[in-house]
Formats: sequence, C-alpha cells, structure tokens
Amino acid sequence: MFLNQLNESNKERFLNLCGHAIMADNVVEPEEMEYLALCCYEMEIPNQLPDISEPLDKIVDGIVKDATAYEKKIISFELIRLFKYDGSYDDEEKAFMKPILEKFGIDTETHNQMEDMADKYTKIYNDICDLLSK
Repeated sequence: MFLNQLNESNKERFLNLCGHAIMADNVVEPEEMEYLALCCYEMEIPNQLPDISEPLDKIVDGIVKDATAYEKKIISFELIRLFKYDGSYDDEEKAFMKPILEKFGIDTETHNQMEDMADKYTKIYNDICDLLSK
C-alpha cells in the first residue's frame, strides 16, 4: 500500500527483511509468498525470492541508519500485514517484530494501532473485492 514510497535501497532491504520474517515461524505459507509477490509488484521490482544470506541484524541496522521515520513505519506496517496475510499473527512472529520495532523507535501503542489498521485494511479490501466480483 505504501511500499512504492520507499527509496530503492530500502525496497531491497524490505524484501530481504520479509525473507527473514517469512521464516520466523519456520513455516513458509503460500499466502506469505503471494503477499511477497504483491509487495514486489507495488515496489515495481522483479518478483524474486528474498536474499536471506545477509544477517537480519545487518538488514535492520541498514534501515535504522538510512530510512526516515516515515519509511520505518511503512516497513513495520507492511511486515505486520505480511504476518497477518495468512490469517494469523502468532507469538513467534510477534517476537520477531519486537526488537525491530524497538530499533525503529516504534512504541507499543503505535504497534497496536498498526495491528488494528492492518486488520481494518484487510477487511475493507476484502469487502471491496467481494462487491466488485458480484
């Protein structure tokens, strides 16, 4: 939804961060790969598998160093959407997010609002799709 606003280096970092996020619960869900393809489309980059050879901490540190506060919020929100895309946001995924949010300077209240907005966005999007397909 907002990924096209990231600069090119942060688009690549986001994609690679998604690779680590997808593996957070040690299960690659087809829905997560579908969402990843949508993210690539939105960022106008080739649909590709993320490079998870770069350590997670290095990716996060690169975002902390180079991204604006707005980009960090976009990345955080879209990661939450990735996790929720398969219908769940389990404890392992929340544990994955916690240190990232802390490093990005995103407080618990904002995180909770992002979770709530991700749910609302998904519901509205699905309702629109249902309406259009009638």
